[in-house]
Amino acid sequence: MSIKQNITIAFTLVVATILVLFSLFVYYSYEDYRADLMLERLSVRAEATKKMLSSPETFKTDNFFPLAEQYEAVYDQHNDLVVATAQTSDYVPDAGFLKTVRSKKKYKFAYNSPFFDFKKEGVALTYFKNGKPFVALVTAYDVHGYNMSRTLRFSLFFGNLLALIVIGITGYFFSRRAMLPFDELIKQMDRAPISDFGFRIVQGTRQDEAASLASSFNGLLQKIKELADNQRSFISYASHELRTPLTVIKGVLETSLSYDVDKVQLQQSAQEAVNQVNHAIELSNNLLFLAEVDGLRLTVDKRDINVTDLVMDSVSYIQRKYPSQPLELEFIQDESASDDFQAVTEGIPHLLRSAFNNVLDNACKYSDFKPISIKIIEEKELIRIIITDQGIGILPEDLENIFMPMMRGKNTGTITGFGIGLSLVKKIIDFHLGTFEIDSVAGKGTTVAIHLPLKSSNRILMPV
Repeated sequence: MSIKQNITIAFTLVVATILVLFSLFVYYSYEDYRADLMLERLSVRAEATKKMLSSPETFKTDNFFPLAEQYEAVYDQHNDLVVATAQTSDYVPDAGFLKTVRSKKKYKFAYNSPFFDFKKEGVALTYFKNGKPFVALVTAYDVHGYNMSRTLRFSLFFGNLLALIVIGITGYFFSRRAMLPFDELIKQMDRAPISDFGFRIVQGTRQDEAASLASSFNGLLQKIKELADNQRSFISYASHELRTPLTVIKGVLETSLSYDVDKVQLQQSAQEAVNQVNHAIELSNNLLFLAEVDGLRLTVDKRDINVTDLVMDSVSYIQRKYPSQPLELEFIQDESASDDFQAVTEGIPHLLRSAFNNVLDNACKYSDFKPISIKIIEEKELIRIIITDQGIGILPEDLENIFMPMMRGKNTGTITGFGIGLSLVKKIIDFHLGTFEIDSVAGKGTTVAIHLPLKSSNRILMPV
């Protein structure tokens, strides 16, 4: 069922409920008024009925305008009929009824008559004459009142039915008009090519919910386009980077098979092939790590990790990889940290180790063997790892895209790299609910700050 139909049905039901409740109020208000008016008329005639025994002329004068089917009767203390205005009546009171009248002095009643569609009504009252108790009884049929009641029911029923038809039609066209902007958006979406990520919805000059939806949808399309562009760039660059070492390996091996004749030449060719294989393995590992982090969820099982030990492992790895690179390691404990401070966080060890390795490897590659400072700062609620190099830095125009996969700075020159490291590090630190910040000045160096929440902390730092 469409939204237009839901709106029409809901609107019609609400109005129908209101109309029914209002109609019931009008009808029963009129019924109360009719019953009260009839009671008043019957009471007047019952008072006049007292005169039937002693003053027949006065009685006839008081009842000059009798009610429809009016009948009067007087009963004595023995419950015998003394006088009546007609020989027969469709209501004959029994002893119990007359006893009730004598106890209540005045009693209103109604009864079904086989000659009428609605109930006849009556009033009976007790009075004394010559010291003897009598009961005066008057019954009548409210022809005019019941006819008005029947007309009112007919008018309310068909009036409400006609009103609901008009309201339903009006509600349908109103809902169509209200949903027209959304129908236009759907038509634009249906016409959009599947592969055209540059498609945008035309919003017009409206300032309504449809315009807000169109704006949000266009924003989503822009993000999808950026994601698709990044994916295409990632696949293109990854394919190129993987193809390059494989091509080199193939060329080296073919050349070695054709021209290498002694052991030294064979060893040189084999070493070159091994270097290219290591290059391809490193790239593949980074791509696998990136895919692994993208597939992880925050609910994955995590282990307790000693961050200081993990950083020390990464420093040892870098020292073996770059033995000539000077590293300055410094531990700092903040005053807010307790003496038994344990730098323990929750996470996945091999991913955090990969993040530290990538940051330190970048610092070494771009620092031209200038000293690199590594500070491990222990605070009450988090541990901070600050890595500062004196390398080539990052150009200002490259900083905003530094976390995009396969993006490398324009000033990297011939320095080897894949453009995956910082993107991978950012995703890993975000997964561990930490923050990753880069401050760089071209030609002077780069400072990387990694903040990780501690397991002992009562406050969880959310990624930015």
